[in-house]
Amino acid sequence: MVGDLLGGRYQVESRLGAGGMSVVWRAWDRVLERGVAVKVLAGAQAGARGARQRVQAEARSAAGLWHPHVTSVYDYGEHTDAAGRQVSYVVMELLPGQTLSQRLAAGPLPPVTAMRTCAQVAEALAAAHERQLVHRDIKPSNVMLTPAGVKVVDFGIATTVGRPELEADGQLLGTAAYLAPERLAAGTVLPASDVYALGLLLYRTLTNELPWSAETPTQMLTAHVYVDPAPLPDIEGVSPEVHHLLDRCLARDPADRPDAAEVATALHGLAEDAERRVKQAAQPASVSPVSAPATAGPSPGRRRRIPNAVLIPVLLATAGIISLLLPQFVPADGRSGNVATRDGATPPDAAFDVSVTEVPAPRQTSAVPAPVSLPSRAVTAATGPAEATARAGSSAGPGPTTSPSAEHLTGPSTAAPAPTSPKPGTPLRALGGVVTVLCTGDQIRVVDVDPAPGYRLKDYNSGPVKEIQVVLLSAGNKSEIKARCEDGTPLPKIRESRQ
Repeated sequence: MVGDLLGGRYQVESRLGAGGMSVVWRAWDRVLERGVAVKVLAGAQAGARGARQRVQAEARSAAGLWHPHVTSVYDYGEHTDAAGRQVSYVVMELLPGQTLSQRLAAGPLPPVTAMRTCAQVAEALAAAHERQLVHRDIKPSNVMLTPAGVKVVDFGIATTVGRPELEADGQLLGTAAYLAPERLAAGTVLPASDVYALGLLLYRTLTNELPWSAETPTQMLTAHVYVDPAPLPDIEGVSPEVHHLLDRCLARDPADRPDAAEVATALHGLAEDAERRVKQAAQPASVSPVSAPATAGPSPGRRRRIPNAVLIPVLLATAGIISLLLPQFVPADGRSGNVATRDGATPPDAAFDVSVTEVPAPRQTSAVPAPVSLPSRAVTAATGPAEATARAGSSAGPGPTTSPSAEHLTGPSTAAPAPTSPKPGTPLRALGGVVTVLCTGDQIRVVDVDPAPGYRLKDYNSGPVKEIQVVLLSAGNKSEIKARCEDGTPLPKIRESRQ
């Protein structure tokens, strides 16, 4: 390929990288005298008519979408390769910099940088969604970090809103680690699926992890459908509002997610707030610092143990195709639902890669975490390997030694107050407040409810029951806390939504 002249214009100079079904080359545009990136189909299906049509559709989709955070497409053509096959190629701008996947190899991004990065990705998605175009493969290797800012690349499997998720051959295209749960139901294409992947991207940039203890494509796809994401750990510079926004992006119901434009606006504002706090903290204090009580907001995240029954093999990975075996994943017309996965290849334009999924560095835990109580955001230690292990599946309980809701239990006294023992039980924290519960076998009861400022308590059954449900309301938000007991341990499910 090196030395070939494509279309009588693009002189191929060197190979930049390869994916499962394409190779990206650096080339020189003889007409405009500039460097370009050229993606050329490769592999056994390179000359197939369907593959060529898909590349042409990608070129048209991306070329019609001009945005500062989307890679520009310059040209499309076909070339006869050494085997005599007609193969398609797409000519794109040659981007300096590195992929987000490459950057994450050095660790998570600083919070402000992570928020700015994901805000720019959200801007690109908002522009695509405005044109009724859904990317369907947002992940770190498809985000370029350039001196001019973020560039979203690879619209190779993008399609229009409302079209069937399954391809004509019954395949579902995407990357297992970033597939929204509704995509696995083989319905129609929704912009909200990109927002779900964007939420995972934000979680990944802040922690360099995904919010599940999943190490294989099978476990990843299972987690999307059955397992609530672990709460974002406490990170200095990340406000409770970021936790809340992330929780909304990862909502299982696509109707509960914000749109990409709202995410972009929110993240830019939150990044500015974080920068302002950093600057204020850096200024020399004019008075002696006064210790203030911890008032960090409650963790809005949700987590539950993966039941053993869920971890039975539900997917069969062969030759780069993951066949779905769960009956609920089979569409009504009876076609088999296959997931053609895409890997984390480093070239920015690697498309149609159906080898393996992009798998971030796994947590150092078992794939079946033991039940744990939700951690308190105000007391969690700084993020590190030990903290990640505890979140993912340690049997250790939450960090506080006293209940946050116990401060109002001590009555007035003229004598020096004696130390007050906290109420027994496990605190479950939501944006609306703290609900303390106690398990007795498989029964659960509410010990105490402490609404957050601005929230009020709605009716609830204190138990003991099989499952408790407590609803806390504010003028604009609702926190719904459900929990049941298993082996004497509460398994919570917390949902935050707008009123």
